[in-house]
Amino acid sequence: MSCFDFVVTDLDGTLFYDRENICDRDRDALHRLKAQGIRCAIATGRELDAVVPALDRLNLWDDFTHIIHSGGAGVYTIATRENQMTGMLSIQTLCEIFDRYVDLGLSFVLPMDGKLYVSRRTALLENEARLLCYPLVEVPDLKTIIYKPMNKIVLNAPLEDIDRALPILTADTDPRYQWHRSHDNYIDCYARGISKGTALTALCETLGIDPARTLAIGDNENDIQLLDAAGTSACPADGTDTAKAHADYVCCPAHEGAFADMCEHYIFERE
Repeated sequence: MSCFDFVVTDLDGTLFYDRENICDRDRDALHRLKAQGIRCAIATGRELDAVVPALDRLNLWDDFTHIIHSGGAGVYTIATRENQMTGMLSIQTLCEIFDRYVDLGLSFVLPMDGKLYVSRRTALLENEARLLCYPLVEVPDLKTIIYKPMNKIVLNAPLEDIDRALPILTADTDPRYQWHRSHDNYIDCYARGISKGTALTALCETLGIDPARTLAIGDNENDIQLLDAAGTSACPADGTDTAKAHADYVCCPAHEGAFADMCEHYIFERE
């Protein structure tokens, strides 16, 4: 009998090793978890409507019970199609963030109403729009189109520009929001207190699951709270050093089946 009731995986850089595909080894591991009656959830920085096309394309809906999305600002229950949102950034806060950091020279990104609004169109963002199945709309002053509270705003740039901007952003102590690096080319801004970890804790309480019986895997800075909230945690070998430092087990690289490696180490070997 497994020591775990709930397994949670990050998407980009973990289950989706190249942000688009899942390896056969990981797909088999998902099927084995389901056969054992162990619930499995996704925890991602993506918006829900950027997760749906990927699950459709890869035929993965039956393998999961919940989707923690938008960096923990939302939890979607697949069986009931209920989407619970928390921790929104107000219109005023979003506009102030834009004004405060527009001079950094990075592209602001706002997923809204099924479109990807960007302050500057770049080849990186054109590829991102294709990946997420979003129409890309360039709006140099995003303040002109923000009309409702949103769960996040994002900065996108080449790696060296992200490295330059990250210390500036994470030093911001504004009590309304916080910054997390989610990928080599992305820094996400969420309402303060929102994270994949807080969402997992709340979901476990709703489901009556002991957090000590949860197993989670993630590869980046925005997964740290998830790894800390789970009873046991893992990180792909090609994850960031910070994420690996918060993991109980370092798996093989994501493209070799890090999710399956974790399951084999903690669950399947115990059969």
